[in-house]
Amino acid sequence: MKVRIAGVGASVPPHIVSNEHLLTLFPGPRRMPWTAADFEAKTGIRERRFSVELDLATGYPILPPGYGEPPGPAGLLAEGAVLEALATANTDPTELDALIYGSATPDRIRFGDDAQLLHHRLGMRPDAPVVHIDVGCGGSIFGLQWAKEMILSGVRRRVAVVMVQVVSPALNREIYSGALDYDGRTNEAFLTALLFGDGAGAVVLERAEDGESEMLAAVARNEHFEIAVQEGGGNLRPPGSASASDFAVHILGKRVADAYAPVLRGSIEEALAQADYGIDAIGRFYFHQSNLRLVDQLTEELGADPARVAINVDRYGNTSGASTLILLAEEVRSGMVALGSGVPVVLAAVGANLQYGAHVLRL
Repeated sequence: MKVRIAGVGASVPPHIVSNEHLLTLFPGPRRMPWTAADFEAKTGIRERRFSVELDLATGYPILPPGYGEPPGPAGLLAEGAVLEALATANTDPTELDALIYGSATPDRIRFGDDAQLLHHRLGMRPDAPVVHIDVGCGGSIFGLQWAKEMILSGVRRRVAVVMVQVVSPALNREIYSGALDYDGRTNEAFLTALLFGDGAGAVVLERAEDGESEMLAAVARNEHFEIAVQEGGGNLRPPGSASASDFAVHILGKRVADAYAPVLRGSIEEALAQADYGIDAIGRFYFHQSNLRLVDQLTEELGADPARVAINVDRYGNTSGASTLILLAEEVRSGMVALGSGVPVVLAAVGANLQYGAHVLRL
Protein backbone atom coordinates (compact mmCIF):
# COMPACT_ATOMS: atom_id res chain seq x y z
CA MET A 1 0.00 0.00 0.00
CA LYS A 2 1.20 3.51 -0.83
CA VAL A 3 0.06 6.99 0.17
CA ARG A 4 0.12 9.85 -2.32
CA ILE A 5 -0.80 13.52 -2.50
CA ALA A 6 -3.94 13.62 -4.61
CA GLY A 7 -4.83 17.31 -4.26
CA VAL A 8 -3.39 20.62 -3.12
CA GLY A 9 -4.87 24.02 -2.35
CA ALA A 10 -4.02 27.42 -0.92
CA SER A 11 -5.83 30.57 0.07
CA VAL A 12 -4.46 34.01 0.97
CA PRO A 13 -6.48 37.14 1.81
CA PRO A 14 -6.71 40.16 -0.50
CA HIS A 15 -5.08 42.96 1.50
CA ILE A 16 -1.43 43.50 0.50
CA VAL A 17 0.46 45.19 3.33
CA SER A 18 3.91 46.68 2.76
CA ASN A 19 6.80 47.04 5.17
CA GLU A 20 6.36 50.82 5.00
CA HIS A 21 2.75 50.50 6.18
CA LEU A 22 3.61 48.29 9.14
CA LEU A 23 6.58 50.38 10.22
CA THR A 24 4.26 53.38 10.38
CA LEU A 25 2.00 51.37 12.68
CA PHE A 26 4.80 49.72 14.67
CA PRO A 27 7.85 51.97 14.43
CA GLY A 28 9.75 50.25 17.24
CA PRO A 29 11.77 51.98 19.95
CA ARG A 30 13.74 55.12 19.13
CA ARG A 31 16.97 53.40 20.12
CA MET A 32 16.32 50.80 17.41
CA PRO A 33 15.17 52.63 14.25
CA TRP A 34 14.28 50.46 11.26
CA THR A 35 13.40 51.34 7.67
CA ALA A 36 11.43 49.24 5.21
CA ALA A 37 14.63 48.66 3.26
CA ASP A 38 16.42 47.50 6.42
CA PHE A 39 13.71 44.96 7.16
CA GLU A 40 13.64 43.62 3.59
CA ALA A 41 17.43 43.34 3.52
CA LYS A 42 17.46 41.31 6.75
CA THR A 43 14.47 39.05 6.05
CA GLY A 44 13.70 39.12 2.32
CA ILE A 45 10.11 40.08 3.18
CA ARG A 46 8.71 42.89 1.05
CA GLU A 47 4.99 42.51 1.81
CA ARG A 48 2.43 40.13 3.26
CA ARG A 49 -1.32 39.45 3.02
CA PHE A 50 -3.72 40.38 5.81
CA SER A 51 -7.36 39.43 6.34
CA VAL A 52 -8.20 42.82 7.87
CA GLU A 53 -6.78 46.26 7.23
CA LEU A 54 -4.97 48.23 9.92
CA ASP A 55 -5.72 51.85 10.76
CA LEU A 56 -2.59 54.00 10.59
CA ALA A 57 -4.10 56.62 12.90
CA THR A 58 -5.30 54.40 15.77
CA GLY A 59 -2.89 51.49 15.36
CA TYR A 60 -5.79 49.01 15.53
CA PRO A 61 -7.37 46.61 13.00
CA ILE A 62 -10.35 47.90 11.02
CA LEU A 63 -12.95 45.24 11.70
CA PRO A 64 -15.80 45.22 9.15
CA PRO A 65 -19.50 45.35 10.13
CA GLY A 66 -20.68 42.01 11.49
CA TYR A 67 -17.16 40.89 12.35
CA GLY A 68 -17.11 38.53 15.30
CA GLU A 69 -19.56 35.92 14.08
CA PRO A 70 -18.20 32.63 12.73
CA PRO A 71 -16.83 31.69 10.34
CA GLY A 72 -13.94 34.05 10.91
CA PRO A 73 -10.95 34.78 8.70
CA ALA A 74 -8.99 31.66 9.68
CA GLY A 75 -11.94 29.40 9.02
CA LEU A 76 -12.67 31.00 5.65
CA LEU A 77 -9.05 30.73 4.47
CA ALA A 78 -8.90 27.10 5.60
CA GLU A 79 -12.15 26.35 3.78
CA GLY A 80 -10.88 27.89 0.56
CA ALA A 81 -7.66 25.88 0.69
CA VAL A 82 -9.44 22.57 1.39
CA LEU A 83 -11.98 23.14 -1.37
CA GLU A 84 -9.21 23.73 -3.90
CA ALA A 85 -7.39 20.62 -2.68
CA LEU A 86 -10.57 18.58 -3.09
CA ALA A 87 -11.09 19.97 -6.58
CA THR A 88 -7.56 19.11 -7.71
CA ALA A 89 -8.04 15.63 -6.21
CA ASN A 90 -11.28 15.32 -8.19
CA THR A 91 -13.21 14.34 -5.09
CA ASP A 92 -15.71 15.91 -2.69
CA PRO A 93 -15.98 16.36 1.09
CA THR A 94 -18.17 13.30 1.59
CA GLU A 95 -15.27 11.16 0.39
CA LEU A 96 -12.97 12.41 3.15
CA ASP A 97 -12.40 9.96 6.00
CA ALA A 98 -10.72 12.49 8.32
CA LEU A 99 -9.61 16.12 8.54
CA ILE A 100 -6.54 17.43 10.39
CA TYR A 101 -6.76 21.18 11.07
CA GLY A 102 -3.60 22.89 12.29
CA SER A 103 -3.44 26.45 13.63
CA ALA A 104 -2.04 28.43 16.55
CA THR A 105 -4.22 31.42 15.58
CA PRO A 106 -7.82 30.13 15.47
CA ASP A 107 -10.93 32.28 15.26
CA ARG A 108 -12.16 30.75 18.52
CA ILE A 109 -9.55 29.42 20.91
CA ARG A 110 -11.36 26.60 22.70
CA PHE A 111 -12.66 23.12 21.97
CA GLY A 112 -11.43 22.84 18.37
CA ASP A 113 -14.33 25.04 17.30
CA ASP A 114 -12.75 26.14 14.01
CA ALA A 115 -12.13 22.54 12.96
CA GLN A 116 -15.62 21.42 13.92
CA LEU A 117 -17.19 24.31 12.03
CA LEU A 118 -15.15 23.59 8.91
CA HIS A 119 -16.18 19.93 9.08
CA HIS A 120 -19.81 21.10 9.16
CA ARG A 121 -19.47 23.71 6.40
CA LEU A 122 -17.74 21.24 4.10
CA GLY A 123 -20.54 18.71 4.59
CA MET A 124 -18.24 15.89 5.72
CA ARG A 125 -19.73 12.64 6.97
CA PRO A 126 -20.43 12.46 10.73
CA ASP A 127 -18.23 9.35 11.01
CA ALA A 128 -15.22 11.17 9.51
CA PRO A 129 -13.32 12.60 12.51
CA VAL A 130 -11.79 16.05 12.67
CA VAL A 131 -9.05 17.20 15.02
CA HIS A 132 -7.58 20.65 15.68
CA ILE A 133 -3.86 20.66 16.52
CA ASP A 134 -2.27 23.75 18.08
CA VAL A 135 0.98 23.96 16.11
CA GLY A 136 3.33 26.58 14.76
CA CYS A 137 5.61 26.63 11.74
CA GLY A 138 6.50 22.92 11.90
CA GLY A 139 2.88 21.79 11.86
CA SER A 140 2.67 20.71 8.24
CA ILE A 141 5.31 18.00 8.75
CA PHE A 142 3.37 16.41 11.59
CA GLY A 143 -0.01 16.85 9.93
CA LEU A 144 1.20 15.03 6.83
CA GLN A 145 2.81 12.27 8.89
CA TRP A 146 -0.29 11.66 11.01
CA ALA A 147 -2.50 11.60 7.92
CA LYS A 148 -0.15 9.14 6.21
CA GLU A 149 -0.15 6.88 9.27
CA MET A 150 -3.96 6.94 9.42
CA ILE A 151 -4.12 5.74 5.83
CA LEU A 152 -1.40 3.10 6.20
CA SER A 153 -3.26 1.71 9.22
CA GLY A 154 -6.06 0.73 6.86
CA VAL A 155 -8.67 2.60 8.92
CA ARG A 156 -8.86 5.67 6.62
CA ARG A 157 -8.56 5.87 2.85
CA ARG A 158 -8.54 9.62 2.21
CA VAL A 159 -7.50 12.39 4.66
CA ALA A 160 -7.30 16.18 4.26
CA VAL A 161 -4.69 18.27 6.08
CA VAL A 162 -5.05 22.03 6.34
CA MET A 163 -2.73 24.51 8.05
CA VAL A 164 -3.83 28.11 8.58
CA GLN A 165 -2.44 31.25 10.16
CA VAL A 166 -4.26 34.55 10.69
CA VAL A 167 -2.40 37.16 12.71
CA SER A 168 -3.79 40.46 11.44
CA PRO A 169 -6.89 40.84 13.71
CA ALA A 170 -4.64 40.56 16.80
CA LEU A 171 -2.12 43.20 15.73
CA ASN A 172 -2.35 46.55 17.46
CA ARG A 173 0.08 49.19 18.62
CA GLU A 174 -0.67 48.73 22.33
CA ILE A 175 0.18 45.01 22.35
CA TYR A 176 3.11 45.14 19.94
CA SER A 177 5.00 48.05 21.50
CA GLY A 178 6.74 46.09 24.26
CA ALA A 179 9.71 43.76 24.52
CA LEU A 180 10.65 40.45 26.11
CA ASP A 181 14.01 39.87 27.79
CA TYR A 182 15.13 36.29 27.16
CA ASP A 183 18.57 34.70 27.33
CA GLY A 184 20.05 38.11 28.06
CA ARG A 185 18.65 39.57 24.84
CA THR A 186 15.83 42.05 24.29
CA ASN A 187 13.28 40.77 21.78
CA GLU A 188 11.18 43.62 20.38
CA ALA A 189 7.55 42.74 19.73
CA PHE A 190 7.19 45.06 16.72
CA LEU A 191 9.53 42.82 14.71
CA THR A 192 7.12 39.90 15.15
CA ALA A 193 4.32 42.08 13.80
CA LEU A 194 6.34 42.53 10.61
CA LEU A 195 7.38 38.90 10.12
CA PHE A 196 4.06 37.16 9.69
CA GLY A 197 1.26 37.05 7.13
CA ASP A 198 -2.13 35.38 6.84
CA GLY A 199 -2.69 32.30 4.70
CA ALA A 200 -3.80 28.66 4.49
CA GLY A 201 -2.52 25.61 2.65
CA ALA A 202 -4.10 22.18 2.28
CA VAL A 203 -3.47 18.74 0.84
CA VAL A 204 -5.59 15.65 0.29
CA LEU A 205 -3.75 12.38 0.88
CA GLU A 206 -5.15 9.06 -0.31
CA ARG A 207 -4.35 5.38 -0.54
CA ALA A 208 -2.79 4.30 -3.81
CA GLU A 209 -2.01 0.83 -5.08
CA ASP A 210 -0.01 1.81 -8.14
CA GLY A 211 1.37 4.81 -10.06
CA GLU A 212 4.45 6.94 -9.62
CA SER A 213 3.15 9.18 -6.83
CA GLU A 214 4.13 8.18 -3.31
CA MET A 215 5.14 9.59 0.07
CA LEU A 216 8.52 7.89 0.37
CA ALA A 217 10.17 8.90 3.64
CA ALA A 218 9.68 11.20 6.59
CA VAL A 219 11.51 12.51 9.62
CA ALA A 220 9.47 14.20 12.36
CA ARG A 221 11.12 15.27 15.62
CA ASN A 222 10.24 17.09 18.84
CA GLU A 223 12.54 18.83 21.30
CA HIS A 224 11.81 21.48 23.91
CA PHE A 225 13.62 24.58 22.68
CA GLU A 226 11.66 27.80 22.87
CA ILE A 227 11.79 29.98 19.77
CA ALA A 228 8.42 31.71 20.22
CA VAL A 229 6.79 32.95 23.42
CA GLN A 230 3.36 34.40 24.22
CA GLU A 231 3.18 34.88 27.96
CA GLY A 232 -0.41 36.07 28.35
CA GLY A 233 -3.66 34.13 28.14
CA GLY A 234 -2.84 30.79 29.77
CA ASN A 235 -3.02 29.59 33.35
CA LEU A 236 0.36 31.10 34.25
CA ARG A 237 -0.66 34.61 33.25
CA PRO A 238 -4.45 34.68 32.78
CA PRO A 239 -6.50 37.70 31.76
CA GLY A 240 -6.61 40.13 34.66
CA SER A 241 -3.07 39.40 35.80
CA ALA A 242 -1.41 40.00 32.43
CA SER A 243 -0.55 43.29 30.78
CA ALA A 244 -1.51 44.07 27.20
CA SER A 245 2.03 43.46 25.96
CA ASP A 246 1.97 39.94 27.46
CA PHE A 247 -0.39 38.96 24.63
CA ALA A 248 2.19 39.73 21.94
CA VAL A 249 3.92 36.79 20.29
CA HIS A 250 7.67 37.24 20.63
CA ILE A 251 9.91 35.47 18.14
CA LEU A 252 13.32 34.77 19.65
CA GLY A 253 15.28 35.68 16.55
CA LYS A 254 18.73 34.43 17.53
CA ARG A 255 17.32 31.07 18.58
CA VAL A 256 15.44 30.74 15.28
CA ALA A 257 18.62 31.55 13.38
CA ASP A 258 20.62 29.05 15.43
CA ALA A 259 18.11 26.23 14.92
CA TYR A 260 16.74 26.63 11.38
CA ALA A 261 19.52 25.38 9.10
CA PRO A 262 21.07 22.73 11.40
CA VAL A 263 17.85 20.89 12.28
CA LEU A 264 16.42 21.06 8.77
CA ARG A 265 19.65 19.99 7.11
CA GLY A 266 19.83 16.96 9.41
CA SER A 267 16.17 16.09 8.84
CA ILE A 268 16.42 16.41 5.06
CA GLU A 269 19.61 14.37 4.83
CA GLU A 270 18.10 11.63 7.00
CA ALA A 271 14.89 11.52 4.95
CA LEU A 272 16.85 11.46 1.69
CA ALA A 273 18.90 8.53 2.97
CA GLN A 274 15.70 6.65 3.87
CA ALA A 275 14.35 7.27 0.36
CA ASP A 276 17.72 6.41 -1.25
CA TYR A 277 17.91 9.76 -3.05
CA GLY A 278 20.78 12.18 -3.44
CA ILE A 279 20.26 15.93 -3.22
CA ASP A 280 20.70 16.35 -7.00
CA ALA A 281 17.82 13.95 -7.71
CA ILE A 282 15.26 16.25 -6.09
CA GLY A 283 13.23 18.30 -8.53
CA ARG A 284 11.85 20.93 -6.15
CA PHE A 285 12.41 21.98 -2.54
CA TYR A 286 9.68 23.47 -0.35
CA PHE A 287 11.30 24.86 2.80
CA HIS A 288 9.44 26.66 5.56
CA GLN A 289 9.48 30.35 4.70
CA SER A 290 10.86 31.73 7.95
CA ASN A 291 12.89 34.39 6.19
CA LEU A 292 14.88 34.47 2.97
CA ARG A 293 18.31 34.63 4.59
CA LEU A 294 17.68 31.40 6.51
CA VAL A 295 16.29 29.66 3.42
CA ASP A 296 19.39 30.72 1.46
CA GLN A 297 21.66 29.48 4.26
CA LEU A 298 19.94 26.07 4.30
CA THR A 299 20.10 25.82 0.50
CA GLU A 300 23.83 26.50 0.54
CA GLU A 301 24.57 24.07 3.38
CA LEU A 302 22.63 21.29 1.64
CA GLY A 303 24.37 21.93 -1.67
CA ALA A 304 20.96 22.25 -3.35
CA ASP A 305 20.46 24.14 -6.60
CA PRO A 306 18.91 27.52 -5.64
CA ALA A 307 16.89 27.46 -8.88
CA ARG A 308 14.99 24.43 -7.52
CA VAL A 309 14.05 26.10 -4.21
CA ALA A 310 10.55 27.61 -4.18
CA ILE A 311 10.21 31.05 -2.56
CA ASN A 312 7.20 33.14 -1.57
CA VAL A 313 8.32 34.73 1.71
CA ASP A 314 8.95 37.96 -0.20
CA ARG A 315 5.23 38.21 -1.03
CA TYR A 316 3.52 36.52 1.92
CA GLY A 317 5.91 36.79 4.86
CA ASN A 318 6.03 33.86 7.26
CA THR A 319 2.70 32.00 7.03
CA SER A 320 3.71 29.49 9.73
CA GLY A 321 2.58 25.89 9.18
CA ALA A 322 0.82 26.84 5.95
CA SER A 323 3.97 28.03 4.16
CA THR A 324 5.22 24.77 2.63
CA LEU A 325 1.71 23.77 1.54
CA ILE A 326 1.07 27.18 -0.05
CA LEU A 327 4.36 26.87 -1.94
CA LEU A 328 3.38 23.45 -3.30
CA ALA A 329 -0.14 24.53 -4.25
CA GLU A 330 1.12 27.60 -6.08
CA GLU A 331 3.58 25.55 -8.11
CA VAL A 332 0.89 23.03 -9.07
CA ARG A 333 -1.34 25.93 -10.16
CA SER A 334 1.41 27.50 -12.25
CA GLY A 335 2.41 24.22 -13.89
CA MET A 336 5.89 24.25 -12.37
CA VAL A 337 5.11 20.75 -11.04
CA ALA A 338 2.27 18.33 -11.69
CA LEU A 339 0.57 15.85 -9.39
CA GLY A 340 0.94 12.36 -10.81
CA SER A 341 4.23 13.21 -12.52
CA GLY A 342 6.41 11.26 -10.09
CA VAL A 343 8.82 14.20 -9.69
CA PRO A 344 10.70 13.82 -6.38
CA VAL A 345 10.34 16.79 -4.01
CA VAL A 346 11.24 17.68 -0.43
CA LEU A 347 9.07 19.49 2.12
CA ALA A 348 10.81 20.62 5.31
CA ALA A 349 9.80 22.84 8.22
CA VAL A 350 10.75 23.83 11.75
CA GLY A 351 8.69 25.73 14.29
CA ALA A 352 7.82 26.43 17.90
CA ASN A 353 8.77 24.96 20.26
CA LEU A 354 10.63 22.86 18.71
CA GLN A 355 8.94 20.72 16.04
CA TYR A 356 10.81 19.95 12.87
CA GLY A 357 11.24 17.43 10.11
CA ALA A 358 11.11 16.67 6.40
CA HIS A 359 9.19 14.61 3.85
CA VAL A 360 10.52 13.13 0.62
CA LEU A 361 7.83 12.25 -1.88
CA ARG A 362 7.11 11.72 -5.53
CA LEU A 363 4.32 13.96 -6.79
